[in-house]
Amino acid sequence: MDNKEKNLISQSTELTSRRSFLKKSLAVGGAVGAAPLALQSSAAQARGEYGQYHKVFGNDPRYISMLLGSNMRFLSQPTYIGACSSAHEVYMAARDAITQGKRITVRAGGHCYEGFVDNDNGVVIDISNMDRIYKEGDYYVVEAGANLGHTYKTLFKEFGKIIPAGSCFGVGIGGHVCGGGFGVHSRQFGLSSDYLAGVELVAFNEWGGQATYPRKYFKGQSAQADEIVWAHQGGGGGNFGIVTKYFFKDLPDVPAFIHAQEISIPWASLDYTQFAALLKNYGEFWTKNNGPESRFNALHSSMSVPNSVGGGGDIRMQLFSSGNPGLIDEFLDAVFSVSQLAQAKIGLRTTDHMGLQSQEDAPPRPTPPGSYFSLPWWYGTQYAAGPLIGARGKNKSAYMNQPFPESQIRTLWNELRNGDYLSPGGLVQISSYGGQINALSSSDTAVSHRSSVMKLQYQTYWFEPTQDPYHIGWMNGLYLKMYGERGPAPDGTMDGCYVNYADTDIPNWQYLYYKDNYPRLQQVKRLLDPTNRLNHAQSIEL
Repeated sequence: MDNKEKNLISQSTELTSRRSFLKKSLAVGGAVGAAPLALQSSAAQARGEYGQYHKVFGNDPRYISMLLGSNMRFLSQPTYIGACSSAHEVYMAARDAITQGKRITVRAGGHCYEGFVDNDNGVVIDISNMDRIYKEGDYYVVEAGANLGHTYKTLFKEFGKIIPAGSCFGVGIGGHVCGGGFGVHSRQFGLSSDYLAGVELVAFNEWGGQATYPRKYFKGQSAQADEIVWAHQGGGGGNFGIVTKYFFKDLPDVPAFIHAQEISIPWASLDYTQFAALLKNYGEFWTKNNGPESRFNALHSSMSVPNSVGGGGDIRMQLFSSGNPGLIDEFLDAVFSVSQLAQAKIGLRTTDHMGLQSQEDAPPRPTPPGSYFSLPWWYGTQYAAGPLIGARGKNKSAYMNQPFPESQIRTLWNELRNGDYLSPGGLVQISSYGGQINALSSSDTAVSHRSSVMKLQYQTYWFEPTQDPYHIGWMNGLYLKMYGERGPAPDGTMDGCYVNYADTDIPNWQYLYYKDNYPRLQQVKRLLDPTNRLNHAQSIEL
């Protein structure tokens, strides 16, 4: 018997085994909370919701492409990838993996900063084909595989609504929302997860850890459902179950315009006193204008302070206002000195980290003659939407409740302006926070950071695998000098870390990510996944 015949027999045996397993699984569908397929609607069957998922093995040309994400540091070798197009297929893929004794990880957009989806010899369930967005009663339903760009576009064009989420269009909503979800409109409208009213998910709490058929949980349905939805409002991805659908309610109306401006200040034009004043003014502005009722809530700012190699580079400030564009002028007058603005480069960029950006059907971006450039919302929201592709990266985060103390300003100056890190790919991004985000308490959702005024993201990017220790070492060293061994632990000035900017090197991540909400999240974990089927380096512990 030649190898071809052996492969055919092997495939036939596997198919027969799978069909047999499917029949047995469907026969007990009622036992796991699902209606038998014969009773499902013909409309649902017509949509293909009860098809078979596809297994992609290592000899398939799609295999590596379906494993690589935005961070090229991570690439594992799972037994196969289960490509799913419906909640039913996710259920079957999860049951198959458990029957085979395989660890399960889930991939939506592939933008996890750490290797939480890496799964050597396990099964990666890919839900990126599950991207339908529609209205069902009072709910806006977004399947968990939809990316942010598709979500924004569909909600905008079909319903005139937005979700206040991130700026990178390729990010999958599956992990983004359950980690909190933050973006340009969050000061005005709150976090993505603040609008979450229900979830549909495959849990692992029956038959000693077997997968349950997808079930829906809504706020107000029961005390248990309330806890489950609460946990998905900031409890992080890969923890409780496999989310297949998100149900949002009372989404904000889309603004007609977004007004944008970008200011770049050359590093070489600043001495320490000027740099310190810039960071101080920035922090004090957002501390003063924080709170749910601030008239500056429609304004978002993001300041990128890059590592300066040889004194080069620019400190860049992006500003967006979906309200009064005059807020941009007030911000500039409060934060920058007259001499700094005189030396600044003013105008929107036409390129991003890796080259030209693109906007769907957008006009060319002229340098605005005034202090802002007004764009229809759909075009303006695509600005800076392109991802950084093909690089290796390391990221960290920190929330701040107060302006920068002198010691931290001095550390940033010493390390970014006069340090010995020989890479322009390192930077600290300082985003405005607060506003409507802080209208809720630290326990209203699983997002515990409800008093911060700034959110920091530490980033560095490179391309050569052999350089990993150098770049990661620099990042960890800078972070240690900023915050010490405890990290940015809540102390009045600092307020912990953002779970969506995952970082496996931080200490006491349970408290830095979740603070006092962690024990409550553990209760939901024990309810939905008591045998810890879903686990990674920073998953909720039993």
